[in-house]
This record gives sequence, structure tokens and C-alpha cells, in this order.
Amino acid sequence: MGWWRFTRSALEGLTRPRADVDACDRDVERLAHDSRLGAALHRASRTIDSAWDSSLLRRELAAIAADLSPSAAIGWRMSGWIAVVAGVTILALDAIKPVPIGPLSWLLPSAIAVAGAVTMMLAALLARAAEDRRSRASHR
Repeated sequence: MGWWRFTRSALEGLTRPRADVDACDRDVERLAHDSRLGAALHRASRTIDSAWDSSLLRRELAAIAADLSPSAAIGWRMSGWIAVVAGVTILALDAIKPVPIGPLSWLLPSAIAVAGAVTMMLAALLARAAEDRRSRASHR
């Protein structure tokens, strides 16, 4: 059974190489940052970020979003409603088209509509979970 151990260890070595992923990521990041293209892209990114932070469009969009969804739970309910409407619309259009796509073409739109309905029912719970995740991420 020595051949089996050899084969297994060889395949494991090929599929799971011993590499320090974090060190590799740092090396690639350093190489990209030290290159001319990386430095130029980084400068462009900082310029775009600062422009977006002071943008009138961003402030207007944030105000509109705040007016449309005064609470996180309402935002989740609205997202669920959009999914339900999209799923039902696809089902309705599939029903009136002359040539059906296939026997299970109703499955994905139905799943979208059901997921939207579930999202609407669990909106308060999802809003609390999202807020909890956001607060945990900000404490790190």
C-alpha cells in the first residue's frame, strides 16, 4: 500500500500547496503599489474617492434614499417587494410568450418571488442582523 500513500500525498501536495497566502497577498499588493501603473491607479482612486465624498450628486442620492426608506426594515421590505414584482412579471411574460424556453422556466422566477416574500416577512429581523454586523465590523 506504499503506492497508495505516495499517490495520495502527491495529489494532496498538488491540490493543497503549502503557501503562506497572507504573505503572498502582501507581496502582490507591494508589487502592485510599487509599480508605475499601480501608483497611477492609486492616485486616480484617491482623486475619485475625494471627489465622490464632496459630490453634490452623492448628497442628493443619500437624501433621496433616506426619504424613500426611513428605516432599515422598510428598506428590506422594499427590496423584497421589488423581487416579488420582478418574479411575478417574469412569470406573466413567460405565460404569454409564444414559445416556452423549457419545462422548468417557471422555477427561477418563482424562487425569486418566494425569496422576495420571505425577505418582506423577515424585514425587521434582517435589518437588526445587518445593523449588528455593521456595528461589529466598525469595532474591529
